[in-house]
Parts: sequence; C-alpha cells; structure tokens
Amino acid sequence: MRHAIKAFWKNEPIAGTIRLWTCIPDPERERPLFDVMFRSMLLGARSGLYGGLVMAAAIAFMFWNQHRHPAFLLWFFTLTGAVWQRFALLRFWDAGKKTLGRKHAYTITAVYFAVGMIWGLAGWVFNENAMIWAKFALLTCQYLLLVMSVIALSGYLPTYIAFATPLCLLIPYPWMTPTSSVGVIIGIGTLATFVICLVLAMRHARTQAESIKIRFELNEKHERLHQLEKKQMLSEERQRLMQDMHDGLGSSLVSALRVAERGLMDNAEVAQILKSCLEDLKLAIDSMEPVDADLLLLLATLRFRIGSRLERAGIVLHWEVETVPALDWLNPKNALNILRILQEAFTNIIKHTHATEIRVATQARGDRIVVAITDNGQGFSVEQALAVGGKGLSNQLRRAESIQAEIHWESGNIGTRFALLLPINRQ
Repeated sequence: MRHAIKAFWKNEPIAGTIRLWTCIPDPERERPLFDVMFRSMLLGARSGLYGGLVMAAAIAFMFWNQHRHPAFLLWFFTLTGAVWQRFALLRFWDAGKKTLGRKHAYTITAVYFAVGMIWGLAGWVFNENAMIWAKFALLTCQYLLLVMSVIALSGYLPTYIAFATPLCLLIPYPWMTPTSSVGVIIGIGTLATFVICLVLAMRHARTQAESIKIRFELNEKHERLHQLEKKQMLSEERQRLMQDMHDGLGSSLVSALRVAERGLMDNAEVAQILKSCLEDLKLAIDSMEPVDADLLLLLATLRFRIGSRLERAGIVLHWEVETVPALDWLNPKNALNILRILQEAFTNIIKHTHATEIRVATQARGDRIVVAITDNGQGFSVEQALAVGGKGLSNQLRRAESIQAEIHWESGNIGTRFALLLPINRQ
C-alpha cells in the first residue's frame, strides 16, 4: 500500500488511485503481499469451482428438455472447457512450486472474464422456451454466483471484477421486453447487488491487505526479537564462561604462580596444577557443546575427559549407564554445573580413596534421575567432612542447589557411593 500512495504523488494519479482504493498489490514492488493475496484468491477459486459445478448440474436438470438444442450443447461444452481450464491452471500454479507474476494475474483474470460471460449468457440460452419457475431458478443461480464470487475471488480484486461485470451486464437482458417491467426491476436489482458486492469485495481486499501487512510486521518484529534474544543469550553465556574461568581457572593459576615464585613448589607440583587447570578449561568448553537435553551425551563427554586420568592412576572404570529421560533444562550453564560436580567426585576418589575400581551408573527413579559413582577405596566420615566444611564438598552442594538437584554420600570400609539426584522437570 505504501507504493500505491507513492504512485499517487509521483505523477501517477490514475494508477495510484486505482491501486490505493482497490488494494491491488504490485507483484514487482510488493512481492510478499501479492503472493499471499493472489494465492488466497486461487485457493478460493478452487473451492468456488465445486459450487459452480453444483449449479451447472442443477441447470442441466431443470432444462434437460432442451438437451438436444444446439445452444444447450454449446453452452455446456463451453462451460465444461472453462472448468477444465481453471482446474489445469490452479493445479499447475500449485503454491510453492511456481513464482507467480503479472502474466499469471492477467491470465486468470481473462479466464474468469470468459466464465462470467458464459454464466451471463445462460439466460439467453435457456429462457426462450422455459417455464417461469425455471427462469427464476436460473436467475437465482446467477445471483448466487454473483454473491459467492465475493468470497471466492475478492483476494485479488481484478479477478472478481472481471467475473462479476459481464455477469451483471448480461443477466437483465433476456428479461427486457417492451410489454413488461420485470426486466427493468431485475436490471436495477442486479446493479444494486453488483454495487453492494463490489463494495464488500473492496472492503474485504483492504482488510486482507492490512491484516497481511500487520502479520508481516509482526513476523519481522518477532525475527528481530529472536535475534536480540539470541545475542543476549550469547552475551550471557560468554559472561558466564568468563566469570567461571576467572573464579576457577584464573584463581588456580594465580595461586600456583605465587607459590612457584616463592619457590614453595617443585616442577612436578606445578605441572600437576597446570594439568588440573587445563582439564578445567576443557570442561568449561565441553559444557558449551549442544547436547539436546541428553544427559548420557554429557556423561560421555566427561568420560572422554577423565579416562586418561583414571588410567594413569591405575583405576578401572566400569560404565553402566542406561537410557534416561531427556532433561529439557540442560542448557550450557546447568551442564557445566553437572560436569563440575561429577569432576569433583572423581578428583576426590583419585586423591583420597586409593580406589582401584569405579562404577558409574544412571537410573530413572520417579521424578528424578540418579547418577551414581561408586568406588572400592577407603571410606570417610561424611558427617565429619561436611562439618569441617571442605571446599570441594561445599562447592558440590552449592552447584547442586543451583540446579535444584540433591547429593547423597554413603561411605564405609568397602568404599563410597556418591549419588547425584537430578530433577526430570524443574519448577
């Protein structure tokens, strides 16, 4: 519609005015609007074909006594050809398979002009020897076509005008006689019906154009909002990753650097700290990988990272995970918390338990998923460790609380069982 207004003010008063008041989109400059409106007309035209066929069958039934008349046969053969032509065009112009433009609009408009002529000539063909009730029945069918075409063809207004104009002009003529005023009455009624239908069609076209324009604007705003949300999410993830690296990796490196400068560490201890920092960095990077709510995929990533450490420590890993429900809340932030919790559990086993075997198992239990890590090393007093307030255990509890999870420890002389209980659906 913006282009129609511009055309009016750029020395195109006739074209601009027509396009402004009839809401005829320009396929060259208003391609999206033209596509939607023209294809909606094609869809309505396809539905209108069935109504036209029903009326044609009704006319054939009413005037079957004239079926040997050449005009009768010519009219029905012409109508049948027009129906076939429209079916062929609509099928060939199937949505999404062909780009439609001016020539297609001109073609379908010309076809419907011919169809309007055919239906308008029906009165000339059948009224001569028909009974009065059959004549009025035919007139009713023509009026119904005039009204129904508003619904079917007003998506693209020129097509409706091309169909309705010859139909409106030809309907009254068979009724015009010097001795009767019926033709005049029918002519006035037909003209009034055409004007009302034309106003309704123009109003429908304007309403449709405005609704399509609003929908396009909403889609554009939604796309911009989506892009802003995506940028904000990336910014938040970047900030979270930087903060996590600063608090974890950064503090470890700074502490190691200060101790090394004072000569309180040998090369082996410095190398161990650097290895730990490198693994911490890899873990943060792994958390950014998409896992599509699949906990087992996240655990497989952890298994790949800790496998070499366990081999160097002489620990055999038994992987006994089973399929569990998807976790829709498993975004990169929560994934990193899970990885940190489990990494701390493995680190404690390697450093303190002298275990030779570790079993990792998963199980769905009610509304929770249990990730259990069991070792055969020396146990510890859970109550005493929590009372002392070790940094590793407290970090595990803090991270578990942030993802609405729970942690349970069971420790004895035959080993320790660590269990992380993850909610399937978070509140």
